[in-house]
Amino acid sequence: MHEEFVLSSIAAGKYVFCEKPLATSAIACKKIIEAEMKFGKRLVQVGFMRRYDSGYQKLKKAIDDYEIGDVLMMHCVHRNSSVPESYVTEMAVSDSLVHELDAVRWLLKEDYVSAQMILAKKTKYTHEMLHDPQMLLLETESGVRIDIEFFHNCQYGYDIQCEVVGSDGIARLPESESLVIRKNAKKFTKIDPDWKNRFIDAYDIELQEFLDGVSTGNIKGPSSWDGYTAAMASDVCIKAQKSGAIESFSIMETPEFYK
Repeated sequence: MHEEFVLSSIAAGKYVFCEKPLATSAIACKKIIEAEMKFGKRLVQVGFMRRYDSGYQKLKKAIDDYEIGDVLMMHCVHRNSSVPESYVTEMAVSDSLVHELDAVRWLLKEDYVSAQMILAKKTKYTHEMLHDPQMLLLETESGVRIDIEFFHNCQYGYDIQCEVVGSDGIARLPESESLVIRKNAKKFTKIDPDWKNRFIDAYDIELQEFLDGVSTGNIKGPSSWDGYTAAMASDVCIKAQKSGAIESFSIMETPEFYK
């Protein structure tokens, strides 16, 4: 329903906050971009909340400030304790991996040139319509290599990790704050199974930025173009899921409207 409602909002001249994905395909996202550019003003903000997470903000600052030198590689993990049987193989990309596809591009300020999907040995906790876990290998314009593990029935909790390997050092996404307990000859912290709790502060910050943008008439959050590039990347990754081959991206220049 995203495409229909966002296009209707633009036609009515209304600001609209749209959760990710902006639409289910790059073609649908392109329609939104064309409508917004024709209107002549940014009206759309896409819900990529990780950009507003304090840990991701610190990681981006370390990259932008060149604290670890040139970025060479990234290792990312996206794990859920479980998903329902309605969750199928393609949704692992379009509904979950899309967060990494946006966040990595935002962190590095680079587009992707190729993607390869590797289907791992299936966990006994998945079902017939979902191959789980999977791994994605990406390459950016400058040659940065990224591996992303996404595992939707890991059982132990919701776990997001990101490590950036640079020429002068390594930066790692901070672990979520958790109480350390010592009990029965063990030392441990609890892992929350709920993704909403992990990013609850980021959701508040992104929505406040949207409201501030509405009040000032200047939307600054993730744009329709960001939604389009993430959807295009998802399309390529889903193609790689099916082919097992290294698939290429068609890199397009960002329109002046979105710079």
